[in-house]
Amino acid sequence: MNAILSPSTIARADAIPYTHADEAHRLLTEAFARLLSLLTSLNADDWSKPTACTEWNVHDVVAHQAGGYRSGISYGEMFRQYSIIPKKGQLPEDAINAFQVGGRKTMTPAELIAELKQVGTPAIHNWSYGFNSIKWITIPHPVGGFMSIRYLMWVTHSRDTWMHRLDICRATNRPFVQTREHDARIVELVVRDTAKKLNKKLNGRAITLILTGIAGGTWQIGNGESTAEMEMDSLDFNIFISGRFSYKEGMQRARIAGDKALVENAFKNLLVLY
Repeated sequence: MNAILSPSTIARADAIPYTHADEAHRLLTEAFARLLSLLTSLNADDWSKPTACTEWNVHDVVAHQAGGYRSGISYGEMFRQYSIIPKKGQLPEDAINAFQVGGRKTMTPAELIAELKQVGTPAIHNWSYGFNSIKWITIPHPVGGFMSIRYLMWVTHSRDTWMHRLDICRATNRPFVQTREHDARIVELVVRDTAKKLNKKLNGRAITLILTGIAGGTWQIGNGESTAEMEMDSLDFNIFISGRFSYKEGMQRARIAGDKALVENAFKNLLVLY
């Protein structure tokens, strides 16, 4: 990759539109359906395979998903899970995740799938259209910054399911089913969040982000004329900025042109919430 693209050929990442209730419902429904389809295809030995979530095997990832969707069935269940007190130095969601996974250690794969089928549809409906008395609340987060509960329900829940499906596919050597309509929108919303973080680090400068594959696209991040490009497979990019790749491994998978130092400094210590 040698030349910087013309500004007329790329979109602005800060112009990516936010989602809405109907789209959130569609994204959640499709992400959940694809997860279930994958899980029902797994062999018995697949469930013990390690994943990119270093403390979890496939069974643990699915237990987390089952617990996560159960948290969406009612205010009572949501408050029960979100009242878990983190240990010193532990992120709030890590404490909740440990609660979800730990409580399902003895469940069989069939039982986990059955629980997901039971709680998935009501949770998706509630996250999309319900819980309106709390969706306006904004909370601080060490990775996501200040964000609303609506954002968590409309954006991160579908992203989390999407990403964990990728974790399971990579762990079990299964193909990651993608379509432009669904997966590209998931990735686009990730790029939107990435741009918000990078704008602060670029200090008035701009880079071009090129993500390849079915879910990919090309965006300008930052202000002014782009002086650098970073090209990366769209799935690898999500693995990278979710923290599953180290910084070194992420940079090794990227192809950078122009001001290399600008790109490397921008993506150092960058994490997006999944």
